[in-house]
Amino acid sequence: MSSSMTTMEDPSGSSIRRVVLHFSDGESRTIEVAEGQEILAAAKARGVNLASQCTVGTCATCISQLLVGDAQPKPDVVTVLTSEEASRGQRLLCQTLAHSDAEFDMGYPSSLLLANPPVFFNAKIGRITRLAESVAEIEVKVPKTMRLKFTAGQYCRIRVPGTDDWRSYSMASGEHEPNKLTFLIRILPKGTMSDYLRDRAKAGDVLEMEGPLGSFVLEPTQRPHLLVAGGTGLAPMLSMIDRLRLLRPAPPIQLVFGCVKEADLFHLDELRARASFTPTLQVRISLEQDSTIPGVLKGNPVTVLSRTDAPEGTIAYLCGPPGMIAAAEQAMAGFGLSLSDVRSEQFLPS
Repeated sequence: MSSSMTTMEDPSGSSIRRVVLHFSDGESRTIEVAEGQEILAAAKARGVNLASQCTVGTCATCISQLLVGDAQPKPDVVTVLTSEEASRGQRLLCQTLAHSDAEFDMGYPSSLLLANPPVFFNAKIGRITRLAESVAEIEVKVPKTMRLKFTAGQYCRIRVPGTDDWRSYSMASGEHEPNKLTFLIRILPKGTMSDYLRDRAKAGDVLEMEGPLGSFVLEPTQRPHLLVAGGTGLAPMLSMIDRLRLLRPAPPIQLVFGCVKEADLFHLDELRARASFTPTLQVRISLEQDSTIPGVLKGNPVTVLSRTDAPEGTIAYLCGPPGMIAAAEQAMAGFGLSLSDVRSEQFLPS
């Protein structure tokens, strides 16, 4: 890849930077970015659709990897990226300015948004199940008049009934069931969605939704897969497993799933069932606190990992709270995985 760059000027005298966006399917797009213009805004102005949601740096949907050039966040912006992530070249394009020509690795295929453009729709709650002390599962029915297509790993935004608040949740259901979506939702002591589910939600309620969204997507391959999930970060992993088991042959899959305490643990029977009909799937479960459940390891999803979980050619998918993601990314680097082979989605506070 050439790093030779030139900076142009427009007739008004302001500098124009050439920014090249490289997608995981081998496609690239080149856009011109004016001085002081956010890269995401420049892409949209030039008709290049990129994965994004909030556009203000709080959702991390537009995260990408800087490969070449000087591109930095705007001064004095609030960002969800850690200093370590920024030092590794990760950038949120909604708040990044190009100070020179630059190149980025987008980490998802260029066809993602063209194949599954996000739409607003209404869906009806079919079932609400309390899976654990702090976890609820809701199943929603999408109208048969529309066929919602999504890629395993993506999420939807849901408006909390009776409020103007929206919350984002990954699909736990598979791509093959686009009209019946399942979500795993953490129940907090206090929270807009938590209060709704705990106090007044019922089957038949209509939810306003938007989706599919997100660039944390599965790219099916026969390479070994390492899936690391904390708490409700299990949701996109379930969707990914549903897709991977349909490959012929199905690739080796190692799922490492952990919670804090026994009362938080859920879907043990579900995971055993999936392992029974997916011979290449191995499941490891951990709890940070002591447990009486046979086979459950003491620790978190990162501390129970070992080098043998990431054989040569492994691609890793990580989903959970920010602290877990940071530790898991560090572990992946220690195992010798390249940054391009590690995909992550962190659950951020509302």
